[in-house]
Amino acid sequence: MVKMSSVKLFSFGGELRTELSDQIEAAKRNKLNGLELGGTEFGPISDISFVAACLIRKKLNDSGLEVLSLATTIGRIGIKDDFEAQIEKLKNTLVLGAEKVRISSFFIPGFEKPEDYKQLVIDRLGQMNELAGAHGVTLCLENKSGCYGGTAERCHEILSALPEMVGVFNPAEFVKAGEDVMSDWDKLRSRIAYIHVSDISEDGKPVPVGSGVAHIRDLTRRFIERGSRNFSIDPGLTVKRSNKQTEHEGHSYTYKNSDAAFDAACSGFKAIIGIRD
Repeated sequence: MVKMSSVKLFSFGGELRTELSDQIEAAKRNKLNGLELGGTEFGPISDISFVAACLIRKKLNDSGLEVLSLATTIGRIGIKDDFEAQIEKLKNTLVLGAEKVRISSFFIPGFEKPEDYKQLVIDRLGQMNELAGAHGVTLCLENKSGCYGGTAERCHEILSALPEMVGVFNPAEFVKAGEDVMSDWDKLRSRIAYIHVSDISEDGKPVPVGSGVAHIRDLTRRFIERGSRNFSIDPGLTVKRSNKQTEHEGHSYTYKNSDAAFDAACSGFKAIIGIRD
């Protein structure tokens, strides 16, 4: 049995509702520690204005909830696309004053060798890392499939070259990339800041945590045994937000609305790690 005090649970709230007040209410309803903030009524977190950033920061401060990280779309562009625009997005994001900002590592053109872009990827991430460091912010690299850092080996390359950065371990994305999740964990575990709780079926469909092939139970156990605490529940990868019944491989997952689906995602993960509120 895991005590609530021994872990910290967050959620990628933008998958629930656009309105920040709704995300805050859902987090409190499920007794979460806070949010991994990806978007609000003002738009994606990396596209907001300075004024909007200040309003969001005040509302979050007033709520008493923690912000695990800012889940941006920075780095989710082609490696040959306009990089300067990504720097501007990062500058705007840093105004929010969060300790961590989640980024990706640029999509590699199809049929081209990722290793041909290794130095360019590291140079660009290095520029962003320097900018974030000047603001006292830690960049968190997610293993987004299709990006340079979509495999554990290439994540390890990046994190070794940029030791100030940390990793976000998203098991479903490693499955999408054809990786062995537990081997990837062994390779990256010393650099992981938090686990992005998501699950996926063998045929690539999002499923409730614990019912897929992403080894959620083993990962959480090893993460906690290591002394780590932070988990970010991704309800968008757990259930389909719909008033209708959805079926997958003979199983039915029925939720009357997105709030019920969100609550099910949170309670489902708590059950996996043995948490009682």
